[in-house]
Amino acid sequence: MLFLLATPEYNNVQSNTTKVRVHLRSGVAEIFEQHQDLMGKIDNNIVEIETNFENKIEKIWFVLQDAVFIVSNQKAGASKTAFENTGTGVYVYAKRVKEINSSLSIEDLTKQYDQKFILFEAEKQSLLDQNLNLSDQTNNSKYGLLKEELEFLKKVMAVVKEFKT
Repeated sequence: MLFLLATPEYNNVQSNTTKVRVHLRSGVAEIFEQHQDLMGKIDNNIVEIETNFENKIEKIWFVLQDAVFIVSNQKAGASKTAFENTGTGVYVYAKRVKEINSSLSIEDLTKQYDQKFILFEAEKQSLLDQNLNLSDQTNNSKYGLLKEELEFLKKVMAVVKEFKT
């Protein structure tokens, strides 16, 4: 089964995926080969995949921001591409992604969070000094993006803490 995860800054393609697990509002969907066509929003922003690598099952977790997925049993298109497949394909599109693995440390995430928080506070103070409304997104897109990044890093840190226990 083909698994493709794409964001504006990250791509991951796995051709040896055996299972994909996504959380939807209606429950957990486990997608295997020959799964019915399906599309939806990933509710808890976590995707778990299992791959068969050298006859060993490997699990990989991703924390996503604003993620949607598509399951398709159709060929990738009329043209011959590297992604063309005759089986099931799971395509996930998100705004941001962080792969959760043993090398990802809470300390590194905390440093990233602290750096973003300093930038966020500076941007917030700059907007307040200009008497701009913080909820007005037309004047403060940088503020909104930094706020989203902080929320995403909080989610990643929570998942990593759970993953490490």
